[in-house]
Amino acid sequence: MNSIKYVSFSLIAFVVVGGGFILWHTPKSTSVTYEREAVPGDLGNTSGKDLSQTAAVIEQSDTGVKEIEIQPGDTFSTIMEKIDVSAEDQNSILAAVQDVYDFTKLQAGKFIHVVFAQDALASVDYDLNDDKKIVIKNVDGEFIAEEEAVEYDVVEVTKSATIESSLFIDGGAVGLSDKTLVELAEIFQWDIDFSTDIREGDSFSLVYEDRKTPDGEPVRPGKIMAAKFENQGTSYDAYYYETEDGVAGYYAANGESVERQFLSSPIGVGYISSGFSYSRVNPVTRQVTPHRALDYAAPHGTPVVAVADGEVTVAGDKGGLGITVEIRHGQYKSQYAHLSKIASGIKQGETVLQGDVVGYVGSTGISTGPHLQYALFKAGAPINPLEADLPVGESLADAELDNFQDIVDRYKVKLEAN
Repeated sequence: MNSIKYVSFSLIAFVVVGGGFILWHTPKSTSVTYEREAVPGDLGNTSGKDLSQTAAVIEQSDTGVKEIEIQPGDTFSTIMEKIDVSAEDQNSILAAVQDVYDFTKLQAGKFIHVVFAQDALASVDYDLNDDKKIVIKNVDGEFIAEEEAVEYDVVEVTKSATIESSLFIDGGAVGLSDKTLVELAEIFQWDIDFSTDIREGDSFSLVYEDRKTPDGEPVRPGKIMAAKFENQGTSYDAYYYETEDGVAGYYAANGESVERQFLSSPIGVGYISSGFSYSRVNPVTRQVTPHRALDYAAPHGTPVVAVADGEVTVAGDKGGLGITVEIRHGQYKSQYAHLSKIASGIKQGETVLQGDVVGYVGSTGISTGPHLQYALFKAGAPINPLEADLPVGESLADAELDNFQDIVDRYKVKLEAN
């Protein structure tokens, strides 16, 4: 999903600026370093009893694990030097890993684990994310690097909630994490504008992966396997499915992808202050004129994103529209007006992806206050984005439908039971 970053970025922005019906809230990572405790040469002159006790300590220390949280400014070499890894081993590790991952891109806040066995460096691993890690193992004196899946004990959990206050408050009240709720919004973002469409009485159910480490420590939840959202009387569903070719995504019960060519909204914060109309009183001129666009009232500086993949055709001042970006999507065109500024790298001729930030809410041109004017055109004629019959996502191939229907049947029972 190219536009996952759009929802995530928008939700973060909403936490900062506040407002709208949905109230976002964000409800620790513990680092433990295990040191090698003993040096095998300390047996010396000991009694039988003392010898057994000392041997036990040595046996425990044969394998030691150091967990290091990466700090700002750290490099792989500086980290290894702190724990006395030789320059020779460092160079061998970097040579082994270069075709798997670029260790110059280590991120502060993540962890490196270094395992020693009998005073020799046995392995190094680096957590890429919750699901994958880079592992470099010492195999008979040669370091071999590969990407591995992080192993968890997984239990599928079903939760449901009715919106009384907000998606995050009511979802949190039934034990759902912010991560899972963000992913829920990401799944349905093409059908539901989570900044303007959510109403009291809406409800949802979902099945997600609850994960623990092999020693029972809880970690961040895994992916959503199935979800249903009731929004203003309309029901939407989505089921996670991986095709035989290894392509994973979410599909409605009929096998149609939930992803659309166009997002339901170019903004994650705010509300529609003026709709699509052929006769509206202009707030500046006080004359009745057509307003063939949507106005989103939002705080100054709120990110505005491309609703679909396309090519930038306009990026600059456009008279009464103020600072404007226009993007061509085949026979469609999207327009974002009254911006405070254009995002870095957005210029005429550039290609953008759905969810890319193209500008920021402002009040340039003929405007009474901070807002985004969003217009959509088909074959040059303005259309109402809220009512237009826009292209849908791809459907699963016929050969996949039987397997997919088994998934739907299994999870539909769980969703409807809550």
